[in-house]
Amino acid sequence: MSPILFRNRCFLLLMGGEIIAGTGMWVAIIGNLQFMQHLIASDFLKSLVLTVGLAASVLLAPNAGVIIDRYDKRNILVLSSLFRCFAPLSMFPALAFDSLAWMIVSLLVLQSANAYYLPTIQAAIPSVVSADELLKANTIYLNIATLSRIGGTALGGIMVATLSLWSLYLLALLAFLLLVVLSLLNRIPSTERAAAALPEQARFREVFSLIRADGSVLVGLFTSGVITIFLGGFNLLVLAFSELQQDPGLLGWIYTVEGTSILLGGLVARRWTDRRRLLTTSTSLLFAFALAYGGMSFAEQRVLVLASFALFGFTVAFFFPLVTTIFQTRLPEDAHGRFFSLKGMLDRVGFQLALLITGACLDLFGLAWYMLCLSLLTGLSGLLTLLYIRRKGWEQTLRDTHSAAG
Repeated sequence: MSPILFRNRCFLLLMGGEIIAGTGMWVAIIGNLQFMQHLIASDFLKSLVLTVGLAASVLLAPNAGVIIDRYDKRNILVLSSLFRCFAPLSMFPALAFDSLAWMIVSLLVLQSANAYYLPTIQAAIPSVVSADELLKANTIYLNIATLSRIGGTALGGIMVATLSLWSLYLLALLAFLLLVVLSLLNRIPSTERAAAALPEQARFREVFSLIRADGSVLVGLFTSGVITIFLGGFNLLVLAFSELQQDPGLLGWIYTVEGTSILLGGLVARRWTDRRRLLTTSTSLLFAFALAYGGMSFAEQRVLVLASFALFGFTVAFFFPLVTTIFQTRLPEDAHGRFFSLKGMLDRVGFQLALLITGACLDLFGLAWYMLCLSLLTGLSGLLTLLYIRRKGWEQTLRDTHSAAG
């Protein structure tokens, strides 16, 4: 971590909160799956139950965005963290009465809290770090989220195997209470100034005009959407590779290689990235994604598949911090909450659509042909987008903005 960021108390508290929130969410998902084992036989019905919470967070996103932009971000973190505590609390009556309804309540609480908490974190980062440190901060945030995903699933699996669900949810409650304490200790500057600049009758839809007015933001949303096609079906694809090679252990290897490569990529991304060419660099990374998907099309070659997932993870470590930095620097501070709420909403809907597309394409074309088609689509998208950026001169505009800021 950068020495400057290491001394930044506000940023460290935000990242500590992200570790607890992310790990707790994955532990809760593992616990919920275990709870549903004897209640629901169908995997499809289990997935439907889990999507209830996601649907709630999508519906709340517009309101969350306006609130994040208008009110003190620390208070939003505190209140959403307090509300999150009701998720494990709701599981106690669920366990006592074998009640699926109470588990759904728990899911609704958890995802509703995330609808406010996660966009607030992303909107707060530019307020607590300098412009020169923003790309590094976003890279660290991605690494923290990755560690939370890996650690949360691993910890959840261990806890399910060694503890009762009562103990698991009690520990989750204690962790979420600690998250409340961390949020109370934080101080996020610039919030009052940003809130005062926001018109009294500010609307969520105003963010759309801001997005349309800035081509670099549109490009970032488009390229992120292209990658979402793969990410949304990630778990389904991992399972398909494992089944094709008839090796259940391949699942663990793929998750390990992908997660580790993201962390390793994050260590070098801050040094290798040119802050003044964010748009061109992030778009050019679509070619690396295309190469990774092309390698995965050799679906029966174990080593090549693992190497391709390593390339994918390494590229992710560069791509998402770059795109996030574009969003944070190109949009006004008083629109960050609404924008990241919108992006979260688009991501959740996109993930669900991508999952359906992946399942359908695997049935129609098979794994190898699907990965080859995805590789061609991603590479073509990168080429056309780069040509469009050059034609519009958007990279030059972005570079000039950074020069003026410096």
